[in-house]
Amino acid sequence: MTEEQVLWHELEHGVSQQGSSSKGNPFAEIPSARVVSQIGAGPSGRVTEDVDSDGDGAELDSEETEILATAKALDAESDLESYPGEGMLLKNPRSSVATEDIRLWRYLYGIPPSVEVRVPTAHERVDWVVPGWVAVYELMLKDGMRFPIPRLLRDVCDHYEIAPSQLMPNAWRVLMSLESLSVRNGVDCELGEVLFSYYLKEHDKDKGRFKLIARVGRAPIVTCLRTNDRGWKDRFIFVRGDLVWGPRGPGGVSGHWKATSRDFNRALPSGLIAEERTRQLLDIAVGERDYRVALSEENLRASRLWEFVEERPDLMSGRINIPSAKEAKQMMKGAASSSQREKKRKRVVLADTRVVDDPEAYKLSKAEAASAAIGKSQSIGSGEPSPGKAKKAKGKSTEGGDSVAVPMPSGGSVYSDPSFVKDATEALLLPADRKRLSEIGPVQAAEWSCAHAYQALMGWTHLRNQITAQEKRNVDLTASNATLRKSNEKLTASLEELKTRNEELSSNNSKLVDQNARILGQLDEVKEELHVEKATTASLRTEVESITAEA
Repeated sequence: MTEEQVLWHELEHGVSQQGSSSKGNPFAEIPSARVVSQIGAGPSGRVTEDVDSDGDGAELDSEETEILATAKALDAESDLESYPGEGMLLKNPRSSVATEDIRLWRYLYGIPPSVEVRVPTAHERVDWVVPGWVAVYELMLKDGMRFPIPRLLRDVCDHYEIAPSQLMPNAWRVLMSLESLSVRNGVDCELGEVLFSYYLKEHDKDKGRFKLIARVGRAPIVTCLRTNDRGWKDRFIFVRGDLVWGPRGPGGVSGHWKATSRDFNRALPSGLIAEERTRQLLDIAVGERDYRVALSEENLRASRLWEFVEERPDLMSGRINIPSAKEAKQMMKGAASSSQREKKRKRVVLADTRVVDDPEAYKLSKAEAASAAIGKSQSIGSGEPSPGKAKKAKGKSTEGGDSVAVPMPSGGSVYSDPSFVKDATEALLLPADRKRLSEIGPVQAAEWSCAHAYQALMGWTHLRNQITAQEKRNVDLTASNATLRKSNEKLTASLEELKTRNEELSSNNSKLVDQNARILGQLDEVKEELHVEKATTASLRTEVESITAEA
């Protein structure tokens, strides 16, 4: 029996080669994996067999024989019952999940022992009909889905008569985020509210898969959804059990893929109630509606989505890439010890990011808290430290006590003398972290540090690009502001000129009015004179006529 085979046996069965007792065994509390798959699958193509504590081959005990016989029977039954479905997918890869992955999946994703897991055979695909089993993608578990399947995800699949695995990743992210937001903010969100803001649409190229699209004219409730999910379609398994659907059961949800005849764009007649609840969800801060925030471990535990999940703060999700059983065992051992340390740790975090164990120190100011932490690590009993000891304590990290003080001279500068930063960074390495890094080894510590350093570098590069772009926008805005200021000055001058012209026109208008009045007076005088002349002419005509008559 090779060393690799022995390690895989320890990982799969949770027993130590030095003894079968659970004392000192980091895997004793991890539920065993009930894997139903092809017999013979395993690391290095080995046939499934067992080893005793000495490493020699031995007969299986009665319990393991029963499990293996059940696996064979169920596998034979599945081969007879499973058959191709409606064949909607053009690109339909087979599952790349191996039997060895299942135990680690149960631990990482909190799959309960009551949920049976079945690794698809070589010929089975995700859209096949496997009676009693439901296909689940690993990406769904990475995004935070746990059993039982979330209520809104079940209701949408029930309404459209499709399987949960027919939904695209952003669809289940939206549905899980809506359920998380509704529970944590006290807003009811049912199927009517979902279909009020979203509608289902079949994928244009990948027929049989469905997207959840925001309706035209309505703001999407869940924000910052991803657009570049890759490499997830061949990572799926089949599951079954009462806890898969929870107390409500599957209802009308299809366990296998099929075409639906429902009207995708039709909303339920919810009326004003759905509109009001949607408004309440949109009133939540945009940052909280980010799907990454809504599906964080803290928020998932605060909702009903992780009701049956054991609390393991060190294990949320992450891509599984364990090339050997030794690394898998070492990873699980480190995770178990980290979880135990996290449960025992009871500390109060001060506002200046210092950590102390004394809750009374929280009431002190920052300077007093730092002094109290240094004094606590240096003093013996209740006596105060001497001035010499206090002065000496300022120059080193007090790792021996319950708290760690980080000395940072206020007059220092990393530009003139960067050497003092080394002592400060040495104090930042906590004893527990030093121990954990020593346990995982220098190679994995270097890989871990390199990955996080790369993340920090990417974040710094992104921020630098943002700052550069903002500076450029500021320069453009300054130039635009100067142009607008000049235009404003020109408009102001033009306005003053128009006012002057308006005043001149008003003055000329007054003069014209006066002149018009004078002309009208002169016309009246001329009319009077003409009237007098007419009267004189008439009297003269009368006299002439009388003289003519006498002659």
